[in-house]
Amino acid sequence: MSEPHADSAEFPVRISRKLSFLFFLLFLLVLFVGGTSLYLARSIFLAGREVKRESDRIDLVDRMHYTIHHLIEELERSALQLTRLREEGRQSYFEEIRSLLRRYRDDAGVEKKPAIAEFWEATRDLDDASEKIVRQVAQAPGTTPNRAELQALARIEGKIQGLAHLLSASHRAKMEEMLRESTWKMQVILWLYGAFVLIGGFLIAGSGFFFSRAVTHPLRLLAEGAREIAEGNLEKKVAVQSRDEIGQLSYAFNVMVDRLKEDKEKLQGLATLEERERIAQELHDTLAQELVLLQMKLSEAQMELAPSVSAPIRKILEEIRKITEGAYEDVRQSIFGLRTMVSRSLGLIPTLTEYLHDYSEMRKIPVSLKISQPQLFQFSPHVEVQLIRIIHEALTNVFKHAQARKGVVSFELDGSHARVIVEDDGKGFVADPTRNHSLHFGLKTMRERAEGVGGRLTIDSAPGKGTKVVVSLPLEKKESYESYPRAVGR
Repeated sequence: MSEPHADSAEFPVRISRKLSFLFFLLFLLVLFVGGTSLYLARSIFLAGREVKRESDRIDLVDRMHYTIHHLIEELERSALQLTRLREEGRQSYFEEIRSLLRRYRDDAGVEKKPAIAEFWEATRDLDDASEKIVRQVAQAPGTTPNRAELQALARIEGKIQGLAHLLSASHRAKMEEMLRESTWKMQVILWLYGAFVLIGGFLIAGSGFFFSRAVTHPLRLLAEGAREIAEGNLEKKVAVQSRDEIGQLSYAFNVMVDRLKEDKEKLQGLATLEERERIAQELHDTLAQELVLLQMKLSEAQMELAPSVSAPIRKILEEIRKITEGAYEDVRQSIFGLRTMVSRSLGLIPTLTEYLHDYSEMRKIPVSLKISQPQLFQFSPHVEVQLIRIIHEALTNVFKHAQARKGVVSFELDGSHARVIVEDDGKGFVADPTRNHSLHFGLKTMRERAEGVGGRLTIDSAPGKGTKVVVSLPLEKKESYESYPRAVGR
C-alpha cells in the first residue's frame, strides 16, 4: 500500500515575511535539494514497483514448478499402483500449467522467449509421458511399473527444475541490481540532506532563537536519522515536528526508509525460500527416491514369492512394504511443508486455504478454515513463515497421534494480536513428555517458533476431548503520517 502524498494541505507554508530574504536563499536550496530528492524518490518508488513485478514473476515460476512437481509425484504414485490418476485429472493439471506459462510469457518480455520455448517443449514431453502412464495404468492395472517411464519422468523433472531455477535466478539478479541502484540513490539523497543541513545552519546562524527552534533543530534530527540509516538502522524514524517544508522533508525521509525496509524484507524472504527449496530438493533427490526404489523392490519380491512360501513370511513382507510406504509419505509431507511458503501474489489466507485442501486430500482428514474479515489479519513476512510452519507441525501431530476425524483452523482478533487456533476431535493426551517424545518435541518446536516472533503458544488437551493449539501472534503495524512522532505545540 502506498503512503499518502505529502501535499500542500498537509504541509502548509508557515514562513515569516520578516525573513523573506533569508528564506529566498533557502528556497533556492530547497528547490534544488527537494526537486532532486523527489526525483530520486520517484525513481526509487518505480524501482520498488518493478521489484514487485519481478517477485510476481518468480512466484509464477515457482507455481509452475510446484504444479509440475505435484503432477509428477501423482504420476509416480499411479505408476507404482499407490493411487490412480485419471485422464481428466491429468488434463486439469496441464490446463493449469499452460495457463501459468501463458501468463508468464505475456509478462516476462522478449528476453525470456528462449527459456519459455524450452519450458513449453519440456511440458509437451511431460504431456506425452504422462499420457502413456495414465493409459497403461487404466488398461492394465496391477502391472509392474515401467522403470524407463519413471526415469523419463525424472529426466523431465530435472530439466524443468533447471529451467525454473534459471528463470528465478535471472529475475532475482534483476531485483538485486535495482535494489543496489535504489540504495545508491538513497545515499545521494542522504548526501544532499547533509549538504542542506550544513548550508542551512550557516545561513540561519544569526537569525535568533525562533529561527533556530523552527529550522535548525529539526534539521539536526534529520541528519542524525540519516546517519543511523546509513549505518544500517532501518528502524530509525525522524520526528515530523512541523507542517512546513522541513516537516515535508522529514516525512519524505520516513517514507523512503519504510520502502527500503520493505525491499530488505523481500530479499530476506526470497533467501529463505531458496534455502527451503534446496533442502526440499535434497530430500526428494536422495531419501524419497530411495524409498520409491525400495517400494518397487518389495513389490517385485512379493510378486516373485513361490506359492509354497509360508504365510508369516508373506505377512512380514507386507508389513515392511507398509512401513516403507508410510516413511515415503512422511518424507513427501516434509518436502511439501518445506515448499509451502506464503505467495506474495496470493497472500497468507489463500495460501493457507490451498495447503489445508491438499492436506485434507492427502491425509483423508477434512480440515476447515474459519475466518471473518481476512483483510484484518496482516502479518510481517517473517511471522507468516513461522505461522505456516506452526500450523503444519500441529496438523502433522493430528495425523500421527490424534486419530481425529476432522480438524478446524480458525482466526480471531485479540487487540494488536491474532489468535490462531488449530483444533481436532481426536483422542487427546496428557502433557507428559516421558510418554511420547516425538509429540513433546513437536510441541516444543511450535512454542519456540511462536516465541521467536514475539508470540506465545498454549496447548489445551485431555484424554478423549481432542486437542486445541492456540498461538497468539502480533499483527503487522501499518505506519502512516499520523503515526510518526510529532513535536508538542506544533
